Amino acid sequence: MGDRLSNGYHDADESPQRTRKNDSANKLLQEICDLLENRLHCDEERRYEEVRNNEMKDDWMLAAAVVDRICAIALAVVFVAGSIVFFILFATRPSH
Repeated sequence: MGDRLSNGYHDADESPQRTRKNDSANKLLQEICDLLENRLHCDEERRYEEVRNNEMKDDWMLAAAVVDRICAIALAVVFVAGSIVFFILFATRPSH
């Protein structure tokens, strides 16, 4: 009977201590959950920024391809026109 009383007294003494440990553990778990949620939010923002940057990069690459094609066509026109003018001048030159 003495054991039961001492065990009962001992359990009653540990109950507030266990409660404090549980509260501390719950606070730590809540902080961990908050950190994980913050990390997920940051990762989502980073992914969104990467997608947006990739879309912008693709748009600029398309614009660069269009400008490149326009310049190539202009160069070809100038080259062909210059060649035609050169041959016309050379062919119509009076020989002395």
